[in-house]
Amino acid sequence: MSMKRTKKASGSARGGASDGSLGFNPPSTEVPTWDTAVGALESETFTTYAPAQTYKRDTLLDHAKFGRGKVLAVDGGRIEVLFSDGVKKLAHGVS
Repeated sequence: MSMKRTKKASGSARGGASDGSLGFNPPSTEVPTWDTAVGALESETFTTYAPAQTYKRDTLLDHAKFGRGKVLAVDGGRIEVLFSDGVKKLAHGVS
């Protein structure tokens, strides 16, 4: 006797993994491109990312692995940051 399996839904209801979910505290406008939001800014305006620090929307970050980025959304202990290779979810305010 064979069992019929149901197909899993591709992607999620909140968006693709590469685009970030933006399901919490989404930005008021569309997600900007990295070039317009971050690309031309001076490096002195960026804060070095550390999980113990807390961040607000529109904060400019310098991450050791992902490079320069801009905080798009904040929710409790998580932030979504726009980097040149896409939106990433990071922890913040971790003790």
